[in-house]
Amino acid sequence: RTEAIKTGDPLDPATMMGAQVSVAQQDRILNYLSIGEKEGAKVLTGGAKNDCISGGYYIKPTILSGTNSMKVFQEEIFGPVTGVVTFKTEDEAIAIANDTIYGLGAGVWTRDAHQMYTVPRAIQAGRVWV
Repeated sequence: RTEAIKTGDPLDPATMMGAQVSVAQQDRILNYLSIGEKEGAKVLTGGAKNDCISGGYYIKPTILSGTNSMKVFQEEIFGPVTGVVTFKTEDEAIAIANDTIYGLGAGVWTRDAHQMYTVPRAIQAGRVWV
């Protein structure tokens, strides 16, 4: 699905994602991707410039896999990058969610009514979406 995201001219109705605001922002994002790879994050898709239109500051939508201790999972990249951290138990998931100095927002996806009630209450964040 991520690879199907059409990047390009924001005035084109078929475009799903436009460019970064500046070359400086594009460079910041690419630097974060480089840091992630050095720390051992695996690039599942994307992870590079996207030269879909010349003259634009495009980056391919990116998914990284790694651990929560990596810088790319602890800091907001402000670009088309998301991270995936796996867990085995509910307690481990809560510990990962709470292992941040920011804690602005979190999300919980579950089909279990008990988890839907208890897990958001255990997460220390400004807002938790369920």
